[in-house]
Amino acid sequence: MRILAIGAHADDVEIGMGGTVARYIDEGNEVKIVCAILPQENLNGNKETEKKNIRKQAAIKAANILGASIDILDIDPYKFEVNRYYTKLFDDIVRNYNPDRVYVNWHHDSHQDHKTISQIIFSTARKNNFSLYMYESMIPGGIVPEGFRPQMFVNISDNIDKKLNSLKTYSSIDLFGIYGDAISGRASYRGGQIGVKYAEAFEIVKEIRL
Repeated sequence: MRILAIGAHADDVEIGMGGTVARYIDEGNEVKIVCAILPQENLNGNKETEKKNIRKQAAIKAANILGASIDILDIDPYKFEVNRYYTKLFDDIVRNYNPDRVYVNWHHDSHQDHKTISQIIFSTARKNNFSLYMYESMIPGGIVPEGFRPQMFVNISDNIDKKLNSLKTYSSIDLFGIYGDAISGRASYRGGQIGVKYAEAFEIVKEIRL
């Protein structure tokens, strides 16, 4: 299979489905990660070019650890919205890659970019020629009124190390140090739900079997 894993930011895919990406590749499938935005602002909203460069290199290293290829679009977050321009951009990406399955951020996530990317991908999926899934939002993260509804589980017990190692590449934001226990704990919780050690969960937008 050809799998497209789309994230609004560098690190979204690794957090939400890094173990699933590693498993797909171990099973002989092809996975491409598409990163829309490279975060580059500090807490005061000031841009830091070096921060963006470091994040880019971390994303590339993380993809290599998982075994995936990666495309980094580097979209300006202040221009990123649901419109014809970005729908066409992702239409072209999806059409050129011709995936069997596409994964994207959860559409009820608290982050505005996560919501935007999911809505755009819903539009690119309008021809119904590939299956579409959403991975869980980051934990810990923003609290929202809607709850994630896991409908598909993937056993990542043999792939958890690659997932966690991919997160360690984001040392500039201490991603693993701050959230490591929460991320591995969530994988343990999802695994316990299906009787395995570690798992990742997804909402199914549509599953197409031809």
